Amino acid sequence: MSGHIVSIGEALVDMIETTGDSASEGTHSQAAQPHYMAAWGGSPMNVAVGAARLGSPVEFAGSFAADALGAKLKAFLSEQGVGVDLSVDVGEINTTIAMTSFVNAEPQYAFYAAPASYGLLPPATANRRQVASAAVVHTGSLVVLEDMTFEAVSECFSVAEGIKTFDPNVRPKMVSDWDEYRRRLGFLIHQSDFVKYSIEDIEAAYPAQSADSIAWATLDGPTQAVLVTRGGEPVTLYSHEQQTDIPLHGVLPVIDTTGAGDATMAAIIHQLAAHGVPADHQGWQDFVSKALVVAGICTSRRGGAIAMPSAEEVIAAGAHL
Repeated sequence: MSGHIVSIGEALVDMIETTGDSASEGTHSQAAQPHYMAAWGGSPMNVAVGAARLGSPVEFAGSFAADALGAKLKAFLSEQGVGVDLSVDVGEINTTIAMTSFVNAEPQYAFYAAPASYGLLPPATANRRQVASAAVVHTGSLVVLEDMTFEAVSECFSVAEGIKTFDPNVRPKMVSDWDEYRRRLGFLIHQSDFVKYSIEDIEAAYPAQSADSIAWATLDGPTQAVLVTRGGEPVTLYSHEQQTDIPLHGVLPVIDTTGAGDATMAAIIHQLAAHGVPADHQGWQDFVSKALVVAGICTSRRGGAIAMPSAEEVIAAGAHL
């Protein structure tokens, strides 16, 4: 099995804090001020770029503000070999900005989106043949919060003939109705072949439940495997057969974890598109172990999409995807 990937969701601009970097330090008064680096981001866009850099043919489906930043985002995707034919431009709004600051290496986000430039993908996107024929259709993150884009994703999942993957990437400060939000999460989770949660996702969306209970409940549906990440701790892979803790690929220094989860997902869906769903737990474990090498490279530098490694870098690090 080999084919193209469709990643659906937000593309935005990350303003990433670089205060404390040697390159940003100047006089004492300058060093006391926050410094930011503009970087292209948004979880599904990061995944699209990550999979493309690994060698997969990728289409990105999202809505872009018809402003200068929106045009630059689309140009960046095209430069990375990611198709934007499934995307739309929307006038009279501004591109969403995400301010990203850090506690140690862990990102803390503040979004400036009213209205959200990424929230206006039309449901008619599902009528495009690229969606139905994709080897993998991926989504996650902020699309769950936006009515029109959530409807578009739901329609795309209903027509997709290939593998479906989902990463909730919960942003608690942006959720106003937790009951409706959980309903939407459940709808997408129980249509997906693979789901990745962070421990923060589970603690925010399902505070009274353990990671084990959420993972096993997810596997009650069509989902074939679940991955739970825990920041700098080993990840846990669950399949119908068993669960396994897998250590991180801790070779390079950790500079910025902004793109860690997206790099992991990009590598997994790249492998799913190339090889199909693994036949057993060991196959999933092999996918995840290689994906963690990709994530390790990504976290050794700043940014989300701009930090995604190439296939050559991953091979040099010892992983053959």
